[in-house]
Amino acid sequence: MRVRDVMTSPVITVRPDTPVQAAAALLASHGFTAAPVVGPDRRMTGIITEADLVRGRVVPDGWTVEGLPEAAVGAVMTPQPVTAGPGDDLADLVAVMLDRGVRSVPVVEDGVLVGIVSRRDVLRCVARGELTGADVRGRRHPRP
Repeated sequence: MRVRDVMTSPVITVRPDTPVQAAAALLASHGFTAAPVVGPDRRMTGIITEADLVRGRVVPDGWTVEGLPEAAVGAVMTPQPVTAGPGDDLADLVAVMLDRGVRSVPVVEDGVLVGIVSRRDVLRCVARGELTGADVRGRRHPRP
């Protein structure tokens, strides 16, 4: 099975100048764990994850924090995320995701974002017993 068989496309993205609060609201409202950060040419500049957005923003009771500045995504994103190509083997990608603790992997082709694979995408295949690319394609494009 190939990455293209399970990737989600098109992808909801954010720009480096997106405010952190807006990116957090986007992820929370859609139930996403991450979103690719892209420039106007759809070339990736990084990925913004739940961890990136939460880090340093929740403090213990009693601590005083002098108002956190409203950072932009570009200041807190992961700048060089794990990526995959659409033709990569899905099993290899899942192994990397598990080994590195990555929940979502952008899919790029010739440097341009074309999709994303999350653990949830893979879990859907497992739940349906889809073990090959043909199984997945059959569900996405059923024959009449």
